[in-house]
Amino acid sequence: MTQHKQQDPSKTIVSRKSHSLGLKRRLKLHEVAIELSLLACGLLSIFTTIGIILVLGNESISFFTRDQWINSNRAILSDLDESASTFAVEPGNALDSIAAGSIIRVGQEVMEVRQFHDNQLMIDVFGTGGGFRRWCLAEAELAAAGLQRPQIINASRPIRRSEIDVCASAGIAPVEFRVGTDALAIVVSADNDFLTELKLDELRKIFSGAETWSDARADWPDEAIELVIPGQDSGTLDFFVEAVLAGDASAILATDPIMSENDNQLVGSITRNPLSIGFLGYAYYRNNRDDLRVIALDGIKPAAETVEDGSYALARPLFIYSDAGIMRDHPQAASFISYYLDKVDDLIVDVGYFPALKAEQTRNAWSRLTGAGEMAVVDPADVFGELRLAGSSTVLPLTQRIADAFVAAGYLPRLTVKRGVRGENTITPHRAGVALEYNDQPTIVEFFSSTSWIPAIGEFGILPLINATLMTSTIAMLVALPLGLGAAIYLSEYASERVRKTLKPLLEILAGIPTVVYGYFALTFMTPLLRAVFGADVVNIYNTGSAGIVVGILIIPLVSSMSEDALYAVPNALREASYGLGATKLETVIKVVVPAALSGILAAFIVATSRAIGETMIVAIAAGAGPNLSFSPFDSAETMTGHIARISGGDLSYDSIDYNSIFAIGLTLFVMTFVLNALSRVIITRFREAY
Repeated sequence: MTQHKQQDPSKTIVSRKSHSLGLKRRLKLHEVAIELSLLACGLLSIFTTIGIILVLGNESISFFTRDQWINSNRAILSDLDESASTFAVEPGNALDSIAAGSIIRVGQEVMEVRQFHDNQLMIDVFGTGGGFRRWCLAEAELAAAGLQRPQIINASRPIRRSEIDVCASAGIAPVEFRVGTDALAIVVSADNDFLTELKLDELRKIFSGAETWSDARADWPDEAIELVIPGQDSGTLDFFVEAVLAGDASAILATDPIMSENDNQLVGSITRNPLSIGFLGYAYYRNNRDDLRVIALDGIKPAAETVEDGSYALARPLFIYSDAGIMRDHPQAASFISYYLDKVDDLIVDVGYFPALKAEQTRNAWSRLTGAGEMAVVDPADVFGELRLAGSSTVLPLTQRIADAFVAAGYLPRLTVKRGVRGENTITPHRAGVALEYNDQPTIVEFFSSTSWIPAIGEFGILPLINATLMTSTIAMLVALPLGLGAAIYLSEYASERVRKTLKPLLEILAGIPTVVYGYFALTFMTPLLRAVFGADVVNIYNTGSAGIVVGILIIPLVSSMSEDALYAVPNALREASYGLGATKLETVIKVVVPAALSGILAAFIVATSRAIGETMIVAIAAGAGPNLSFSPFDSAETMTGHIARISGGDLSYDSIDYNSIFAIGLTLFVMTFVLNALSRVIITRFREAY
């Protein structure tokens, strides 16, 4: 018998495959073209993304590092030749950006600041008493209130013993300088047709209880008197109370008079009412003679002769005060007082006051205090340092006139610079009036901490834009998340297949409406609705609330569609198991289906948030134009995307500060959305359920 060897079937199959299935791919031209096109699209997408990131990064780096020249609103005051290294500029507000080591530009010449004297003379009006109180605050009190001690006090009365004691506790020893004499003017409106003179007892009666003019004199009108007097911190009121009311201010205050520390406001109140009467410094009457009429007192009017011979009863001395320590620590204060005492007699009459009778004694007091012997002649061009004065409104016109002369004579901000720091050949002459520019480069800390965004003037804080963006996005998500998730649950779990196939496309139609239409819907419907509910005085026409609500409506389809897909993908076996354990449909949805689809739902929420942050047209139309750090949804504010749309659509110069700022904002926006997308990937990975 012939024996046949059993063959392994598997080897037969393998052998057969190896010989009969020798397949080779036959290249077809259209398939190669499709593959190459898809590869090109993928590469183009990658390189486009990389290109966008590089452009954003490069322009943002330029924003933080380039020379950003900002007009200081100061101009050089005289011609500047090639050899000059010190020059004066126009006075103005304090400019902290100019300091030793900073870079400035005049014309096209770049300079390095070696020294900057921001000479400024500031005069505050608090009244005499208020000025003494500020002057004599302890250092700790000044620091706690963020205040600086005045160096010189204007006073329309001598300092009191009680005020001297308070000053002593702060280490201040007040020194008095008599600068002139004032004749306190009793004035009425020029329209007053019955009052030309008063007796002292009539004046006392008017200011201590008379209700009508006829109460003071029978033949005057039976009309109510309106008293207009300086405020309780005023030395003028103190002097009047002492001279006319025997030191008792209770009667005059009981009449409920119009009061102000500012004599110009008193002038306005008296001018407007022919039945009013008041008192103020003679200079204020003189400067408003067309609107006021001065009243003779016991037949005598204030004038140089009546003040000098003492016949006018309401003449009073005017002072300035300082302290020996202050004058030593702040030599500019000593220099200004010296200049003041030297010029006051020449200018005081033009101001409307009268020269002091003992001016020589005052000059000698200055010499004793400073230890300088004879009072020096001061050249204001040689004075450096800030001057701070405060106090009496009455003395203000005189001090202001002296201050104006001091500035005109050369007390100006001065710069000492190194010329031509970008090359010696760049040193060129400059004409007077050329604007001084300073180089202000933003820092990362300033960019994310400052609360003002105006790059054109050196304000680089993006917080207002970020805040408005987050506010509109938060409002949008508060609208979109519950509504979108509710719609998704209904479509996935409750709607029939026919209803689901009908409603889902209809819902997604919302995503096809142009966002500009949504923007005008927010402006013309949602904003009027909010104003009707909360009040037109509460809700601005442009506000983040209406913009956020409509952005929420815009992204409802995105939330509902992605969430519904995640819910629909949950296996029916989980639902059936839940029903088998006796759970209701609602319990199954909340406790089984939603947790099972959590990764997809969270991903939908994060993608929708990114969409809300990146929305442009709605916020550009409805939220407002102009950065504004406000946490009220009813206020106008500008988002990052709205700001980019607004300024890029205007007259924006290429490579300007504003131009570079667009890319810095864009990079910030990119980082925010990138972080959200990365977070979405992490959440999906963390909560994904495999079935």
